[in-house]
Amino acid sequence: MFRGGFVVLAGGLVCLAIAAAPALATTDRLDYSDQANPICKSSNKQIDDFYEATEAEIDRLYDVRAKNRKQARRLSKRRDQLEEQLPFQILAMYQAELNGLKAIAAPPGYEPTVAAWLSNRQQIADLYQQYVQIEKQLENPFGTFHKKPSRKALRRRSHRLQKLFTRSDQIVDQLLADEDIDLELGTRMGAAYCVTGATGDLAIDIASPDDE
Repeated sequence: MFRGGFVVLAGGLVCLAIAAAPALATTDRLDYSDQANPICKSSNKQIDDFYEATEAEIDRLYDVRAKNRKQARRLSKRRDQLEEQLPFQILAMYQAELNGLKAIAAPPGYEPTVAAWLSNRQQIADLYQQYVQIEKQLENPFGTFHKKPSRKALRRRSHRLQKLFTRSDQIVDQLLADEDIDLELGTRMGAAYCVTGATGDLAIDIASPDDE
């Protein structure tokens, strides 16, 4: 679902161009999918294009031959910025997509399914944000010591590190479970582009209404 985060290219924040009016009415499941799929299809393309452009820029920076140490440090800093910001940028695009989906009213008889699906998608976004923040902390798990640390201080930081690893594993497990739910509920609503990426092909066929 996520490739990795949010980035700033050419000095500007990339925003998802989705224009969705509040409470767009729907008459049935097909009508709902006809409104939801264009939102996700557009989001998929923007995320893919943005990800590829960012990766290309990072590769280009690696290929630049620095003329001096100052330029080398500047190039390294820029690469680090792109890599660090990438997850947050993609997360913002995903949230924009989700906001667009929330603006579509559930068709009669499918209100519980739509509510559960969107709630699950919001949880995915929230968990992914937590995961990215934990990964950032794990890049420098012991922090910076201004003097030789005591054994007690090392034990505290080691304990904190273990808690971060444990929480990271828990988030990954929950995300995997949530993605299964996303696939099931999104497919039930016919939102193929929202759960399968760019192809729009449904992976499974679960199309019965809630009351059946």
